[in-house]
Amino acid sequence: MNLETEIQQPSVLCSPNGKVNRNGIGWSKTPIHRCNVNGHWPRKKKWNYWCFYDNNFLASFTISDLDYAGVIFCYWLDRKTGEFRESTVISPFGKGAMLGQTVSSTARFEGKQGFLNFQTREDGSYLISVDFMKGGPKSIKAELTLEIPNQWESLNVVVPWSANRFQYTHKLFGLGVKGKVEFGGRSYEFQPKDSFAVLDYGRGVWPYSTQWNWASMSYRPVSNEVYGINLGGGWTDGTGTTENALLINGRIYKIPSVVAFEFDKKDPKKPWMIYSKESKAVELVFTPDFHRKAASNFGIIASKVDQMIGSFDGVLRIGKNEFRIESGQGWAENHIARW
Repeated sequence: MNLETEIQQPSVLCSPNGKVNRNGIGWSKTPIHRCNVNGHWPRKKKWNYWCFYDNNFLASFTISDLDYAGVIFCYWLDRKTGEFRESTVISPFGKGAMLGQTVSSTARFEGKQGFLNFQTREDGSYLISVDFMKGGPKSIKAELTLEIPNQWESLNVVVPWSANRFQYTHKLFGLGVKGKVEFGGRSYEFQPKDSFAVLDYGRGVWPYSTQWNWASMSYRPVSNEVYGINLGGGWTDGTGTTENALLINGRIYKIPSVVAFEFDKKDPKKPWMIYSKESKAVELVFTPDFHRKAASNFGIIASKVDQMIGSFDGVLRIGKNEFRIESGQGWAENHIARW
């Protein structure tokens, strides 16, 4: 069981020498770190990943900068028919990508393929605007708005592998989204009452080889309640920290326990068992209904992602309180990277 420090005051991620700020290691319920990452070329990794989904449709937009390249990608899935499209642009040395030091900073990519713009407005809401791969068969446009209620909490964690290798991760989830996505001559409209949004904001200095699992789920048992999870494994092992937390009606409950991801690597479409090893906080069965495969291999740089989109069933526990999950929607993934 990890004994993690809750950070209460604004902090910087790095000391002036570029190493992780030891006083900033821990977790918080609001994004209070400034991610002043510098040096360490080519180990710096920065990204803003958004995913929006309901029972019928899923769309995702990412701006990332891996130091030696920007990787910009969008994908969408018709969850009823299984139709799927993904498009990726590689930008040498991150040209055209702008990724700020705080969660509230505007993230933007602009190039000949179009633009992605993730903006925090004055009222604290997010505006996601996309016009990507213009005029082509994989073109996608979006105009989406995400309202953030007062005092809605998020998961924020600094994970230290060493003084020179560390990651800040911010996960915002459990909120509905409003707006339209246009793709392939069609359009889909999200409504806040039956949709969910997930923001994965990451800034850090990574080891060359890494493996991780990630599970994200949000669930409305009734109209005015929301339960959610953010669970991770592999990449945090041995660091004394986890990215494991439950969301109950806008409040984050940190899980210090390591979480196990048990699945068939040869056939990840089979059900997964996901549970907390040192407590009974999480006992879930994840049943995939779509397999997103994303693989690249450029010799010394390679990545393989199996993102399984589907439903969760089981129970979440906080103290003596139990929260039943029945067909909670989300995903679980296995990712192997040399980068």
